[in-house]
Amino acid sequence: MKSSVLRRIDELMPELTVLFDQVARDSSDGKGVTRDAFGPRETQAAKILATFANKMGFETTYDCGGNLHVARAGHVNDPPKIIVASHLDSVPVGGNYDGLAGVIAGIATLRVLEDKGPASENLRVIGFRGEESPWFGQAYLGSKLLLGELSHADLQTLRRFDTGRTLGEHLQQLGMKLPDGKLQPLIPLNSLKAYFELHIEQAPLLEHLGLPVGIATAIRGNIRHPYATCLGEYAHSGAVPRHLRHDAVMATAKVLSFADEYWRQLINAGHDDVVFTCGIFQTDSAEHTMTKVPGQVTFSTNIGSISNQVMEEMEAAITRRAAELAVEHGVEFDWGKRVGTPAVNLDTSIMRLANTIGQEIGIEPHQMPTVGHDAALFQRRGFPTAVVLIRNANGSHNPSEHMDMNDFALGASLMASIISAMI
Repeated sequence: MKSSVLRRIDELMPELTVLFDQVARDSSDGKGVTRDAFGPRETQAAKILATFANKMGFETTYDCGGNLHVARAGHVNDPPKIIVASHLDSVPVGGNYDGLAGVIAGIATLRVLEDKGPASENLRVIGFRGEESPWFGQAYLGSKLLLGELSHADLQTLRRFDTGRTLGEHLQQLGMKLPDGKLQPLIPLNSLKAYFELHIEQAPLLEHLGLPVGIATAIRGNIRHPYATCLGEYAHSGAVPRHLRHDAVMATAKVLSFADEYWRQLINAGHDDVVFTCGIFQTDSAEHTMTKVPGQVTFSTNIGSISNQVMEEMEAAITRRAAELAVEHGVEFDWGKRVGTPAVNLDTSIMRLANTIGQEIGIEPHQMPTVGHDAALFQRRGFPTAVVLIRNANGSHNPSEHMDMNDFALGASLMASIISAMI
């Protein structure tokens, strides 16, 4: 028999499904979904959600970092005891559910708690701006602004890759003005007892297991070099023998091959949570041709793990091998700025409560690590944090991203039930 919370979520699903579809239409780029960080489509998504929340009788506002806040009427400025949040942006040409599902689940949770009376006064739903790192080369910008973890210098140095404008300029264009002096948290945090985030799983593990819902045990950290280069020398492809070449492609390809092999060895040694990705690998289109030895490669590296030590060891091994290959091929590697976030373990008491409540309402959440989310910042600040994961058959960061609405209802019901037990 369905729990009362699940029945209430089920009643809301027709409205929530229409809401998902409306945001998708207004975010369409013709191929997938693009909600640009601190840009028009992300702003439009926030407006659609705010309008929906207002029709439900909730109060909405924006902080001076552009983040959307939703709360019970008359309580949007109260210090929250529990935050339910996720992000509004997407990667370029991404899918509709990454981030958006968590904000909509938060509004649904608020609706369920509103039915229970004054308990909903303690809850704040937030739609964060700019969580995805491709836009400004750094992740979690909206939540970092909310927590006071950025500086005025960051506002002037972080530039969006496609517009060339700084984060500060984008905020100014949105009509947002941050206070002078050292940036502080944008809301009171002294009463905050817990942070929750619902998110689609970004790999098909739950699909493989045949399970609709998971609960995260940890959030992978990452070490990233978004703008690495290998510099060699352009030369005639038919005339220059191998020993006189300074081939940037061959050297970089060998570095990546080494990284892949080192990754396999780590998995065989028991570190099966480790991931490695080279998402950018390109020669200069202004100079490359089929008949030239390539003299420059731009590439990226991204190491992820629930172990900070393992990430550091892998990065060190890759850079050592690159130094050897630089000598062998007569090239130079410039790794650019290193960015990233440390791994973090999530709150075990909420995990136990999730398992207990899951059994009571007929859901068995699978315990598993997850990738980077805004939630990591709150756990690192010492706030008990939980991430509910929803099955996704087609992976994330692509137009084929998928979420079954029945799975979403189960996940939202689990999260709402846990919060209801805690308030």
